Amino acid sequence: MAVRKVLCNSFSITAEALQGIPWEVSRHLWQRLVASQLDSVNVWKAFASVYPNENDRAIKSKHHVIERPTMRLLDYIKPLTSDSFDWIASLTLTGITCLRTDLVHISHLTNIGALTVGPNVQAPEIGLDDSIIRTWARMAGTSNGFNMLRVIICRSQKDLSSRVFAHLSHFPALAVFNVEDCNIGSHEKPTALGYGWRYKLGKDPGDRSGTRATKGAGWDSFVKAAFALGGQFSDERLTTEDITVIDALPFLHLSLGGFPANAAVDRAGNHHMRYFYRLSSVEVQECDFDRSSQKRPLVNFTSSTSASGRKRPRVRDSKQQSIADLSAYFAG
Repeated sequence: MAVRKVLCNSFSITAEALQGIPWEVSRHLWQRLVASQLDSVNVWKAFASVYPNENDRAIKSKHHVIERPTMRLLDYIKPLTSDSFDWIASLTLTGITCLRTDLVHISHLTNIGALTVGPNVQAPEIGLDDSIIRTWARMAGTSNGFNMLRVIICRSQKDLSSRVFAHLSHFPALAVFNVEDCNIGSHEKPTALGYGWRYKLGKDPGDRSGTRATKGAGWDSFVKAAFALGGQFSDERLTTEDITVIDALPFLHLSLGGFPANAAVDRAGNHHMRYFYRLSSVEVQECDFDRSSQKRPLVNFTSSTSASGRKRPRVRDSKQQSIADLSAYFAG
């Protein structure tokens, strides 16, 4: 009877209401909510905040799709945000028109780990371009914006150019830049390498990490595999324990305007993924090419020590301390 009453008022479930209730008690309620399709984003956030370490697939990951968004992009970003890093957010945009200022405000999503800008995203006359990423990079360097962003995925963004590589390294956690059907590809290898990014062709985002997307599982599976891949390139900036803490956080993925199927991952039809990954400082030093042909010299942006020689604060081992220290680490 009590459970039925809660189900009827599921919209009132909050993290505060769940505090202190053992998982053994809440699990039955959660399972009933999921079975009744009452696990809204707000309900999911409440359970994910209080029970992040429980081995429950529905709590560990949620993908919410809004095929015909009616509000401003900024209004969808706010509910995704968790300044306390209770979950990692992922945002996929496909076939929507929004203001350029709204795209800039994605930087307010401090806990974003993966960002996809798909086909037919207009702001309002052009899509994603170098100037927006330059603005994002500037905010990443001066505020808490994009401190957790590991992956940027671009689909059919014709306004991007090779100049974008001058800005990517300002994102403190960014490790993977995936481009499909854009004007950036293998011909940009020299320019990308000059800024510390190496081109790679792989059949799956988990080719290097060993964490493959489930075949036929859809776009959400691809994004999570790409996020895991980004963690594999973070071993110089974070310890293995720190990466494990981040990977264990619940994952909330919002798709606005629908989302592409796995077939759209590779528009050439050969099932390959084209991406640039961030070089470690050792790899940068090992690069043997003519720097004079580059627009600017290589930049040492992957060192775990800041320019002043001060070591970044290490993320602590316990979950509560680790999440609280994440922002301080990347901003250090």
